Amino acid sequence: MLLITDEVTTESINYLLPELQDVGMEERTVRLRNGAQMPRIGLGTWKSPAEVTKQAVQAAVRAGYRLIDCANDYDNEHVIGEALKELLDQGEVKREELFIQAKLWNSNHRPEHVRPDLEATLKDLQLDYVDSFVIHWPMAVPSSGQKVALRPDGCYPAHFSQGTLFPLDDEGYYASDDASHFIETWYAMEDLVDEGLTKSIGLSNFNMKQVREVLEKAKKHLPSVVQNESHPYLQERDFRAFCRINGIVFQAYSALGSADRPWRHTGSITSGAPSTGHEVLDHPILRDIAQRLGRSVAHVVLRWHLQIGGAAVCKSVTPSRIQENIKLWDFALAPEDMDQISNLNVGWRHLLWAETSMHNDYPFKDWLPSDYKLEKPSAGSTAGAK
Repeated sequence: MLLITDEVTTESINYLLPELQDVGMEERTVRLRNGAQMPRIGLGTWKSPAEVTKQAVQAAVRAGYRLIDCANDYDNEHVIGEALKELLDQGEVKREELFIQAKLWNSNHRPEHVRPDLEATLKDLQLDYVDSFVIHWPMAVPSSGQKVALRPDGCYPAHFSQGTLFPLDDEGYYASDDASHFIETWYAMEDLVDEGLTKSIGLSNFNMKQVREVLEKAKKHLPSVVQNESHPYLQERDFRAFCRINGIVFQAYSALGSADRPWRHTGSITSGAPSTGHEVLDHPILRDIAQRLGRSVAHVVLRWHLQIGGAAVCKSVTPSRIQENIKLWDFALAPEDMDQISNLNVGWRHLLWAETSMHNDYPFKDWLPSDYKLEKPSAGSTAGAK
């Protein structure tokens, strides 16, 4: 029986899929370098309003999700904690069955702020440990110079003196902490593993060169996960291969293309439809495949993620859609379907966050036009802006 894991290449999957007799028997988890099994499909909580996130998390766990992807700047970890506590107290799931992933925010890259950042997340989540803790972005920003910036301080842009998670300078541009570098942050992250506050550590929104630097300079623990944007328009084949060779699981966010990105109509560099003229879930090829298989387009895209290896998180707050999205184990995309989706790789990245591109460690400089002029942040230009 063929088991599709993160070690299987796209080519081998395309060749062997016709031999699959029971797709539902394939691996639903992937083994991390610490031996832990991480679910390959998880619930994302970015852009999930706090008032509906609790029911979304509970609906997801009851539907079979075991990976919940969190971040303190999403401003909803406190209600995720309420949801998890109720599920655990009622015996609907055991803690060891869950895989909870959280993120270190940019304002807390200084080594002395790393542990307090995770401790605040653990308090919000009402947990003793997380299974994965990743550096959310490579760029460090000020934390009012004196203290850790936490969720209650504000998940919105404000002057750096206010200690917000999104600090602005005196002129209203994003502020940066250029004296802090992510390698020093990584060393503090390694200590969290030794202390048992997280089982593994990883990276998010790092480019390949930056991931390589962490691999080369890590002292005790290597990254287990890289969580970056990926979907049929941004397939990241080289990056995925690099991660596979180096024992890292590539986990896709915005796995369905993120058509609900808040800056879609703001007129900024990151606005507007992709170069294909269609949002991912509206592309005619994907719609045709879905219609032929009797599936939703989301099913097709998530199934594609599984068959190329790695893992993905997908976001929804609608219980019926959450329940539907995880029904991925009783069908497969044929080689010709995979080939068609492969041809959709146009290199479209929606989360550029160009307003932070002045930072020395900004990861996507090659994606910006040569004449790009630094912009001030506007509503919807950040993950947590109001």
